[in-house]
Amino acid sequence: MNTPPAFSLRHLILDSLLLLAFFSLLTGFIEATYTFGLLGTDIPPEIVYVLFLLSPLLLLLFPRLLDSRVFALSTGSLGLLGWAVSLPLATRWRMLSTGLGCGLFLLFLAARVRQARRSQLELGGSLGLSVLFSVLLRALHSGNLLLSDGVSLVLGMLLAALALGLLLFFDREEPAQPKPEAGKPGIGRAIGLCLGLFSSLILLYFCFGSPAVIARWGEASYLAVTAVELGALLLFCGLPGFRARMTPGLLFIWNLLFLMALALTLLLRQPAFSTATVYPLDAPPPGALASICLWIMIVLHPVIYADFALLAGSLHSERPSPRGLAAGFTISALYLLLMAFAQIFTTVYDYIPVIGPWFRNRFWIVVSVPGLVLALSVLLMKRDAVVDRQPSSFRPTWLAGAGILAVGAVLIIGLAGAHPAPGAEKNTLRILTYNIQQGVGKTGEKSLDKQLTVIRAMQPDVLGLEETDAARIAGGNSDLARYFADGLNMYSYYGPSPVSGTFGITLLSRYPLQNPRTFFMSSRGEQTAAIEAQIEVGGKLFHLFVTHLDNDGALVQQRAMLDRAGIGLSRPAAVVMMGDFNFDPSTEQYRVTTRVLEDAWLKAAKQTVEPGASDPSGRIDHIFLSPNTRVLSSVYLPEGPSDHPAMFAEIAW
Repeated sequence: MNTPPAFSLRHLILDSLLLLAFFSLLTGFIEATYTFGLLGTDIPPEIVYVLFLLSPLLLLLFPRLLDSRVFALSTGSLGLLGWAVSLPLATRWRMLSTGLGCGLFLLFLAARVRQARRSQLELGGSLGLSVLFSVLLRALHSGNLLLSDGVSLVLGMLLAALALGLLLFFDREEPAQPKPEAGKPGIGRAIGLCLGLFSSLILLYFCFGSPAVIARWGEASYLAVTAVELGALLLFCGLPGFRARMTPGLLFIWNLLFLMALALTLLLRQPAFSTATVYPLDAPPPGALASICLWIMIVLHPVIYADFALLAGSLHSERPSPRGLAAGFTISALYLLLMAFAQIFTTVYDYIPVIGPWFRNRFWIVVSVPGLVLALSVLLMKRDAVVDRQPSSFRPTWLAGAGILAVGAVLIIGLAGAHPAPGAEKNTLRILTYNIQQGVGKTGEKSLDKQLTVIRAMQPDVLGLEETDAARIAGGNSDLARYFADGLNMYSYYGPSPVSGTFGITLLSRYPLQNPRTFFMSSRGEQTAAIEAQIEVGGKLFHLFVTHLDNDGALVQQRAMLDRAGIGLSRPAAVVMMGDFNFDPSTEQYRVTTRVLEDAWLKAAKQTVEPGASDPSGRIDHIFLSPNTRVLSSVYLPEGPSDHPAMFAEIAW
């Protein structure tokens, strides 16, 4: 009889670190690929690296590798080395190493599913622990998985070294012995089970591995989302009796309820672009039903871990032919690649010929597809596969304890983090607008710290940031708005929600933001938006606007901005309108604007062009002010940390 080994904590930690490494490699690879797209309009030659994700094709040629322990150890070890090596690399080389690492891990995962003798509880526990690690690492960096420099780089290296040591020196388990040929699932069923397995990983990659994603979807508290997500996982782990009574029908219903909550969470937040006839169009507020669906989705999400464990257990116990498993992983790897591109296309559709426009306003569909595939794959499992019949000494108590510690750590980190200090009462206001190109410098390297240094040097009271897309796989599911708000100790507002498929904008202030909101302008191509809010400084009320117009600086969009500001009406608030307008002083858009507002650069008593800055006569980043505003100084800063200069102005009254 093929008796499974006793539960080993090191096996569970090893598998969780391996899954964490895979998620980190996939995150870094897609982010690096997108970064190259930011640097030019041509398809870069490095795009060929996406073929690494189709590495399971190798298994179709050599299916017997799936039963080789040496193959499993080699691909797993090299994948971990790829993760460790990629952390400090420049973007070009990081794209190569992470792509290669992803390909190796897909090969390793196929062999691991076939060879490893684990109970279903252990498989689900490993995946849950990997998400706990991810959530903790992101909580330490304002919701961002930053393992590329300083202390975080050392931490990443240590995790990779620990996983490599456990894999090479302590993972002594022998592969499971082949079972009789009778009853093996056909290739079609094996493909369906593999698609479900990958759907679990895609859903965690898209959102649950980074609670900041869900918080931005629902405009909810990051700490609350994190606590409820981890709490739901703990509740699932702590109810073994509930799991034991789970039938295929109940599991399918659980999946359907989760899918409905996920789809409605996104659909109810989708702006009605297709039916809107009047612009500016206000972003829909998160209504009661949308909020209820959000929290239900989070509470039900542990079905992902249950499905992963059961699907992996089915693939292992039923042992499809090596060629059938290879076919399943090959098609599923292609599915993973297509889903990643589809999610990115929901934002950059205007740059994708032919098929791009279909993805406009389809974010909710794209993210819901893995949930649908996962629910359908459950129907392919055998009736007795839902109940874990493997004997195992594994108990989830330790995982619950680890989760409790994780929840506590996240809450402590969040509550002990930066809290905006009240701005001093004065009669001056320092304003800065900066397009940060998703936190990437002109050469394509991560430049968040350099951008933060530029901003700190100017000591702004009000800061408008453009291209700060939050919670997207194209940016590593990072929350740039939260990163800068914490780093600058300022109040912040981010908009629009990623659900709208619009590039992100952030407004930060040393003074509390009053009535912050988002609105959209009429757009033929990429959808454009603006955010507005009020602040009060020294008894004076300011009406703030931050925007990023389309590539032509559309006149209709700028007219909408001016209409929204109520120029010419009797208003007590002074208008400050800033951002990347994509029009220079020679355009009609500029002339229309300066008929009612003043250009802070021209109005300044003192103008400074810092060394290395481009000619300000062609500037497209502007700060426009109400007429007769006194501008003490204006500074035009050079590119480098971003592909845009920053524009600064200090005003007085």
